[in-house]
Amino acid sequence: MWRFLLLFFCLHGLRDATGLPDPRLPGNIIRDHIKKYIDFSVDPCEDFYAHVCPKEFNLSFLSDLMNIKTKLVHEYKKNNPDFSQWTNLRDGAIDEIIEFLSAEERCIDTKNIFVGSYLYLNDSILDGFETADCAGRENILKAVFNSNRVYYEQSRIELAAAVDALVASRLTKHLNGDAKKLFEQLKNVMRKEFKKTPWAKHNHAVKKYEEALEKITFWTFSDAEHIISTAFRKYEISFNSCFKKLKTAYNDKVSTTFCKVMATNNATNFLHESTEKIFEMGLKEIIGDRLSLFNYMDDRIYMSNDFLLLMNTNDTTDLHGTLGFLFLHEIMHTFVFGYEDIENGNELYSYWTKHADCVAKQAAKTCETFKTVFAEDGESQGCNATITFEEDAADLAAYRLAYKLGNRKFTRKTMVENYESITKDEMFFYGAGMILCIPNAMDHTLFSGQPHSNNYQRVNSLMSQMNEFKTAFKCKDTDKMIQNKAAECTLYGSKAPYTRKNSSD
Repeated sequence: MWRFLLLFFCLHGLRDATGLPDPRLPGNIIRDHIKKYIDFSVDPCEDFYAHVCPKEFNLSFLSDLMNIKTKLVHEYKKNNPDFSQWTNLRDGAIDEIIEFLSAEERCIDTKNIFVGSYLYLNDSILDGFETADCAGRENILKAVFNSNRVYYEQSRIELAAAVDALVASRLTKHLNGDAKKLFEQLKNVMRKEFKKTPWAKHNHAVKKYEEALEKITFWTFSDAEHIISTAFRKYEISFNSCFKKLKTAYNDKVSTTFCKVMATNNATNFLHESTEKIFEMGLKEIIGDRLSLFNYMDDRIYMSNDFLLLMNTNDTTDLHGTLGFLFLHEIMHTFVFGYEDIENGNELYSYWTKHADCVAKQAAKTCETFKTVFAEDGESQGCNATITFEEDAADLAAYRLAYKLGNRKFTRKTMVENYESITKDEMFFYGAGMILCIPNAMDHTLFSGQPHSNNYQRVNSLMSQMNEFKTAFKCKDTDKMIQNKAAECTLYGSKAPYTRKNSSD
């Protein structure tokens, strides 16, 4: 039991009572990436993606973000070795117990082995073990072990991932609280925008949209901590009960190995059978804790721990340009409508603006200006604005609102020349550019059929739509990024189009 006491001592010993984030967490991640990677020889007004995500570096910012989190967790576990011992049962130990159970000289009648099953939480399958004779004990031991060891490795991997996610959650606890506050601020901005939106007022949609917005909640791994902690307690109870029975017949090595396999399976069984609401979103995504950010059923936004690291910055502009944009993008999936929403008769769609075709026009224009995506013939333009519409619309609407929340008055300047010359206003745009950096985005490719536009087009579409981008970098009307703007496309807010809802709609 001492291992489990150490485990919970380590968990609760993390810096969760101070007013500051854990000092081991990196700060200003966006600025660090700018220093390392941005190509200042490329004019941001000509090709912003190429400026932020140089092809020769094959950048994948989100993968780097995930690796930073993984390194933090591993460093913590290295300094607290008891933290992970119980999820790292050696293959050699399992081999030894298999050899032990297979020894011919032992009193096991292989013709008389009952069908094994999981050692459930009440451990009833070991009932009678202590009073059984040698053959009976080993029949029970072999049957139970053989039926469980086939699932053990996968169970161990899941439980180890849950431990890592729990460590990350505790390390980022303060940031998690700040993220929840930011999320609510963004919802308030959206609420105000609904009231200013001409088509929403004239279509009598404001109340409907506000009600839908009110239902949206923000979830992170911290909301699953109590479930994971319960699974650990189930492990402890199962292990101790099993060990108490086996140690009457076998040495500690055999008993520990056997019971560890059983307890690991029990803990993961509990997780898979949990009826907790959070696991409706996906056990694999939540425990895996790797770059998960999604809108579930239009009323829940889930974000994994790695994204929380973006909260650890003293630049409000890059904060709103990254997490602010990402949060609003996911929220916007409830309030922009692709062909699936239309086909499924989404209730809110019937109140929506009739002038959202500007989204598709901008996507098409960018695909022509920054050609990388082609149709199957490899020659004609291959972007499909129908398939990518909802993601494109969520991007565009979210980015405008994110800028509005973080908008400040800064001194205008000439084109950015180096890291030291970057203004706070420009930092907002670097945020979205960085998080969408992926390898090979500027290579020629066939249209994938995925709902997201290619990241190269995705970034440059956003920047071309923003007059604030033009102002921040002092771009000229003749610059490629400015020429790429198809038409002003504002879906929400006072500049959105007026659409009268008539009796025929």
